[in-house]
Amino acid sequence: MIDVILPELPERELTLAAEESPPATAPPVPPLTGRLRFGGPLALPVTGGLVDGDPELADFLAQHADAAEHHLVHLTLSCAQDTAGPALHTVNVDLTLTAEHPAAAATAPPVPRAPSGAAPAPVAWSMAPQRLDGGTEHAGGGAGTVRLGPRLSLVDGHAAPRARVCLEALRELRSEPGWEIRRTEDRPIGGTYRLALVVRAPRGALCRVHVEVGASVRNGRQRHRYRQRIPGPLDLGGRLGNAAAAPVVVARVTPSADLRNEHS
Repeated sequence: MIDVILPELPERELTLAAEESPPATAPPVPPLTGRLRFGGPLALPVTGGLVDGDPELADFLAQHADAAEHHLVHLTLSCAQDTAGPALHTVNVDLTLTAEHPAAAATAPPVPRAPSGAAPAPVAWSMAPQRLDGGTEHAGGGAGTVRLGPRLSLVDGHAAPRARVCLEALRELRSEPGWEIRRTEDRPIGGTYRLALVVRAPRGALCRVHVEVGASVRNGRQRHRYRQRIPGPLDLGGRLGNAAAAPVVVARVTPSADLRNEHS
């Protein structure tokens, strides 16, 4: 296993539009502002050079090198707690992973085509955190650490049995992964949540990560839902965006790979 220390992500405030349409005679539902800030996403290609201090991980990458490539994707969500208005009831971070063949693929290894002509879909190979309960501290702001375990699984803590889950990873091993943050009796939604996933993508395909953030609040018995799409997808091919701070890998590896801000 290796530990990857990820840099602090600059965050931007979100303005979430209301999902419901009010009756024609009612005023429009105002957007949800001043409650959520989003950082990233950033991507780090998981290569043999990154894991060459761990023979098991290096062997796993070598075995799958002809068919797949892997990327460590990192993002953060900060939720304001002491604000006017109803408290946040749920917050969702929803990702859509897509793949298509690059325009110039004459010299690239062939990628099997799906019936529609698209490349095989990338998937969330592993995600962290998986489940957190009210007694578990979620990662705060600043730099954070993720641990790559056997077969590129992200190793993290889990909620205790029968505990009320306040954060849960959803739809792992699918192309529509995400996380849901929930208000519980003993823990309101607040602070910074650091999220990470390993994306397994078909080699030679142009893969992108699309992100949407949703939230709900309760006002008495009424529940209002809001959503915002993060502009511009994250291109895992490295064709978009600028270079960002390099990661620090502790334990058994000191890589020279760059963590790129590929979000446009």
